This record gives sequence, C-alpha cells and structure tokens, in this order.
Amino acid sequence: MTNEYSDLGEEITAQILDTGLAADAEIKGCSAEEIDRIERECEVALPEAYRSYLQHIGKSAGDFLRGYTCHYPQIIQEQAKAERVVKRETTATELDRHRFVFAGSQGVTFFYFDVRKPDPPVYVIADGHGEPDKVTDSFSEWLFETLAQQT
Repeated sequence: MTNEYSDLGEEITAQILDTGLAADAEIKGCSAEEIDRIERECEVALPEAYRSYLQHIGKSAGDFLRGYTCHYPQIIQEQAKAERVVKRETTATELDRHRFVFAGSQGVTFFYFDVRKPDPPVYVIADGHGEPDKVTDSFSEWLFETLAQQT
C-alpha cells in the first residue's frame, strides 16, 4: 500500500506496544486475501486508513480493543447484527452499501464509517438510543482516542 495512510497501522502498533497492552507476539495483521474476503463478503471497498489497520492489527492486538468485536473474521458478521438494531430503532439512518460497521460491543453498540472517504468520520449506533452520534472526525482519531482510553 502506498498512500498517506499506510503508516497508520505501524503507528498504532508501536503505541500499543509502548503502552504494554500487547506483546509483539500478540499482534497479528490480516493478509491481503483476508482483507479481500471482508470486502467481498461485505460488498464494500474499504477505506485506506482502515486497510492499514487491518494489515497490522486486524486479527489480534492483545488487550487493545478488548470488549469490541472488531477482529477478523468476526467483523464480517457485525454488519448484519447492526442492521437488526437499526431496524428496531426509529431512525432515519440506514446501513447502506457505503456504511461499514467496523466494531461492535456486546451486540448492542456498533461503530461505523462511510467507506467513500480515505480516513472517514466514525459514528456510533446504540440499541435504544435513536439516531447515531458522531464520535470522531476520522477512523485514525478513533483508534488513538480508544487507545488513550484503554491505558
């Protein structure tokens, strides 16, 4: 990958190791084939920043992101779970083909972004809370803020 977001995965990995949330052996990225599987099964082209995350920590990151369903291959199922929550809510929001759920928590809270931007803003949908809320201005910001909260 040669884009301005290719270093994101390396940066977050270095910070995870620095905080002690994971040992080097606990950090595992996704292969190109696994990333392709996510795109194929979710029928989406993933943003550059998220692809960098997947390449570096998409399968495992020690204690970082513990409590979230966000690693491969489980992430493939989160979109369908989130769609069920959205259907129960009385919102105008739909999880269309441009919105990808990249993390879930306890089957009732889901984080998503619009795949048409290289480092898209992050939104959260929570069962019983109506309209989604904007959480951060970018996926990379969400990663680093979440890391700060977990340390």
